[in-house]
Amino acid sequence: MTRRRPAALGGAATVALLLATPALAASRAPYSAACWAAPTLTAARLPAAVPPTPLPAVLGSTQTAVVARIVAVLYQGPRLAVPHRPANFVGPIPPSRCQVLRLAVTRTLTATPVTTLVVVKPRAPYLLAASRRVQAGTFLLDGATPYPMILGNYGPSSYSAADVAAALATRR
Repeated sequence: MTRRRPAALGGAATVALLLATPALAASRAPYSAACWAAPTLTAARLPAAVPPTPLPAVLGSTQTAVVARIVAVLYQGPRLAVPHRPANFVGPIPPSRCQVLRLAVTRTLTATPVTTLVVVKPRAPYLLAASRRVQAGTFLLDGATPYPMILGNYGPSSYSAADVAAALATRR
């Protein structure tokens, strides 16, 4: 009888954990919806690097520009199915996962200064990771609520903060 009691308690704890799992999944639902609403970026497989999108083209949709570091990856969308490709296949690189990131802002170039932001990186052929250093470049964000989306092709854009601030000043 004493051997059955710990097994029964272990089974009850397992059931309690299984019942608590939907609450955890429900807390991630807004992130999932934000990822599915984001567009998909694709990149061609080229012998040289793809140049960045011209700054004036990206600034048309920019509501917020910040210099920041990625503190945490809060959510990664599901992996997309990758079609089977023959050897030496040349074609577009399939997009990777969507991510929801928490940024620690060191400098705000537009809008009111903030210290942290939660943003969406759309499905694209790259993933971003948390870092202890400030990202090189500037995060250009659209005005979506509650989670703004990163604009441009490569996450934090390769434009310097000075170039972005000067372009934003002439836009107004």
